[in-house]
Amino acid sequence: MPLSDELRDVAIEFHCPVCSYPTVRKGSWLRTVGSFKCESCETKVRIGYEDKLAIFERHLRKR
Repeated sequence: MPLSDELRDVAIEFHCPVCSYPTVRKGSWLRTVGSFKCESCETKVRIGYEDKLAIFERHLRKR
């Protein structure tokens, strides 16, 4: 299943798996990033393709 193009310019919220700190980024950022540093706990968080699919699906269900 491909990542949705309709969410490219939409702000999507997801949470750090370590501290649950919310991060909001555009869908285009989320599609291309492989990892990021949590602003709260400073943990390097890896985001795999399956994680991205789950984040996009959660956002689409909330709409």
